[in-house]
Amino acid sequence: MTIKTKHRLMKKKPDISDNRLFAATADMEPLATQQTIQLPWKKASGFSIYDFNGNKYIDMTSGIFVANSGHSNKAIKVAIKKTLDSDLLFSYNYPTEVKRDFLKKLLAISPKHFNCVMLLMTGSETVDAAYKLIKNWGNKHSRKYIVTFNGSYHGRGLSNDLICGSNTKADWSGVKDKNVVFLDFPYSPDSCFDPKKLPPPEQIAGFMLETFQGWGAWFYPHKYLCDLYTFARKAGSLICFDEMQSGFYRLGTLYGYMTYSPAFKPDILCLGKGISSSLPLAALLTKKEIADIDTKADLHGTQSGNPLCCAASLANLKVLSGPKMQAHLKKVVPVWEKETAALAGLPGVKQVNTRGLIAGIIFENAATATAVVTRCIYYGVLPVCTNRNSIKLAPPLCITVDAIKEAISVMKTAITEAGKNERI
Repeated sequence: MTIKTKHRLMKKKPDISDNRLFAATADMEPLATQQTIQLPWKKASGFSIYDFNGNKYIDMTSGIFVANSGHSNKAIKVAIKKTLDSDLLFSYNYPTEVKRDFLKKLLAISPKHFNCVMLLMTGSETVDAAYKLIKNWGNKHSRKYIVTFNGSYHGRGLSNDLICGSNTKADWSGVKDKNVVFLDFPYSPDSCFDPKKLPPPEQIAGFMLETFQGWGAWFYPHKYLCDLYTFARKAGSLICFDEMQSGFYRLGTLYGYMTYSPAFKPDILCLGKGISSSLPLAALLTKKEIADIDTKADLHGTQSGNPLCCAASLANLKVLSGPKMQAHLKKVVPVWEKETAALAGLPGVKQVNTRGLIAGIIFENAATATAVVTRCIYYGVLPVCTNRNSIKLAPPLCITVDAIKEAISVMKTAITEAGKNERI
């Protein structure tokens, strides 16, 4: 079946399992690294992805929440090429002009209470650094507890596993942090923040929060998070938001936590993914009095501030924070929220969580969700497959109104057909 529309072109059946490109690499990689959906990418541009069969898809993943400015953004490519031609591909942790300019830009667009940036390569590294900062700060102030949430995800690594998922996530290591306290995530809109479930306030070093719980784009009930914030401030505890998926205008505002309250002033932000819209870079944003408690904490890495990554990220911030993109967001966000919210009435859909340009579609079971993903791909739309009872949608922010409507129309068809068990 050939599909040809303004934003999609499906010439052949997609190779989403056992394709030759996947087979050529699978034997060389661990099973745990391999995608359930094995769609080969040939190139990506704007909000479009192309495979080797000549098919063109509407991307509803931004890769994995990375390509906020759009795939292969022209301004980012120019910045990378300019830096490439300057013969500065690597600079370890030495000062460079492009690193200076990127740091200045990040601080200039961020809330003024932040005055310190730590550059790293991945989100996992950034959360690990945040864990270390909260621990160091807690040791200085005779506080030991970190409060986090069951079901959260904060990356891969030992310290990450100690503070995400559940209190058994790091059991593989034999290491336990008895001072990490897990609360149940408030999935119900009627959930109330209960301080009685916490240790004594004067012993809490900090709260580690995903801005939304990633697997289904679950947002905290507004009052719950405001009460938590007020409690933390009265207790004198640090507040850290993990903004990997929600940062850089994904929810409409620069940082996702701002959608809860403009009065929030967190102490630490973990940033990445959309920071560059392309190359690997992550950052921890904080205050110097927190970062400088231990001047020997070893808070940089081999590729910290890589010139190509800084150049890409500087160009990306200029695109995202510029008047053209900001005007575009004001136009597309209301359309996105209206179109995705309408999916809630379809068979098998329990709930839709949507804000800005993110949506989590919650299904009755994982099998239905995965079946819908497969159908969407066959029809030329690529969602995020979670292997759970959810589908996540997060297109590049440059997506157009007509592309949103086209993609959501495909989603509606796929959900309806999956509910009837129709053959593709």
